[in-house]
Amino acid sequence: MTQDTNSRFVRSAWVLLLFQLSAAAVAVGVTAWATFQVRPILAEKERLERKVLERQMKLADLSKEQAKARAELADLRQQLGGVRAELKGAREATPALIEGINAFHRKQYRLSVSRYDEALRLDPGDAYIYNLKSHSQFKSGDLVGAIGTMSKSLDLSPTYDWGYFDLARYQCAVGAASDAVETIRAALAKRGVAVRELAPVFLEEDGEFRRLCGSVLPQMRTLVDK
Repeated sequence: MTQDTNSRFVRSAWVLLLFQLSAAAVAVGVTAWATFQVRPILAEKERLERKVLERQMKLADLSKEQAKARAELADLRQQLGGVRAELKGAREATPALIEGINAFHRKQYRLSVSRYDEALRLDPGDAYIYNLKSHSQFKSGDLVGAIGTMSKSLDLSPTYDWGYFDLARYQCAVGAASDAVETIRAALAKRGVAVRELAPVFLEEDGEFRRLCGSVLPQMRTLVDK
């Protein structure tokens, strides 16, 4: 290879190297430019993604609130339906209830019980009707029935304090004086002061109650005085 040829080859090699270096520099520059241009776009993308996530979380919260509101609305509608049914039953039961009360005052106790049963068929959740029925059963001599009916009345309305003493009266009448004492004990545990304030009406003033429960009056007084 001649010297001239060698020189041309070296020049060509240098030209190629310089071209490659220039291309590399351009590529680096382009990459840097692209990175500079893309960085704000990436930041905006991340910002938008955060916003989307926030909106999704808010939407989830709203969905939960909507579900809760729908459940509460359904519950209120159910309660309203129950109240309407009770009112309808009470209206329909009123004539039979009045007949039962009138029969009781005429001392037609069996008829009174049958009319109360009709009233309860129409309005089965009324504790007051169960209470009245128990009095008619007691007067008709159905002591066991009176105990069961008054117990049902107290299950429906445990705040009816007079009912505990009426139940104790029936229990004493059937010969279950110890059960009567436990009834008063339970009433005091449930109702406390209200039962204590009512107790003298029965333990000191109600002649029938005192006669029927005479053997356990001291125990009842002890419970009340604690």
